[in-house]
Amino acid sequence: MSLRAVLLITLQREPGTGYDILQRFKAGLAHVWQASHQQLYRELDRMRDDDLLTCETLPQTERPDRKVYQLTEAGRQALDTWLAEPLSTGPVRQPLFAKFFAWERWPEEARREELAAFRKQLQERLTTYAAIEQEWFSNPETLTPSQLAPWHTLRLGQRLTETWVEWVDEVMEED
Repeated sequence: MSLRAVLLITLQREPGTGYDILQRFKAGLAHVWQASHQQLYRELDRMRDDDLLTCETLPQTERPDRKVYQLTEAGRQALDTWLAEPLSTGPVRQPLFAKFFAWERWPEEARREELAAFRKQLQERLTTYAAIEQEWFSNPETLTPSQLAPWHTLRLGQRLTETWVEWVDEVMEED
């Protein structure tokens, strides 16, 4: 998956400004893909250069001009092409795993501090997921099919993160 695919997904339903896109991204896809503001805007520019989207500039008097991005037909076709690609599982790229292969050289105090910090990050992620669920999916029984898919993705993120927390706890208990 790429940031380009995430942006195609984000813009598939309606046009938006960079700010709008960031808000949608945070609400729906941030738990599956991370990108900085700079990365997002650079990719939007590249996508415009590749004719996957248009950018309409709307002048404002008190603020900078608004740039509204919208998918083109080529952008919708690119999304369809990406959706048709078979899924493949990629490697888990977790620097923490690599450090485990040098366990005997990794000072115990540093190891425990890093594991505790990692666990804290995981707990913060769970808190974020809970807030997203409360704001967007508080009543799952009433969700439409198009709302169920992101909710299921969020639930998977929650479960995976809970598993990570359990794993860190096990490692810290054995250490």
